[in-house]
Amino acid sequence: MRDPNRIDEFCDELKAIWHQVPDWRFGQLIDNLLSAWSSDKDAFYAEDELFLPFIKDYINQIKNN
Repeated sequence: MRDPNRIDEFCDELKAIWHQVPDWRFGQLIDNLLSAWSSDKDAFYAEDELFLPFIKDYINQIKNN
């Protein structure tokens, strides 16, 4: 069983990330992330510890452009 504490940690990080793009709606945030993830990867199978660094990198790229 996965550690349920990871949920709060992940949501806290997602909240901080979303604050960096406050004009995005939640659906827009998720859609943009999934579109950028990769055509050969399925987010359904992405482990939290891999997906969160991707999200951070993606938002940093958006902010730097």
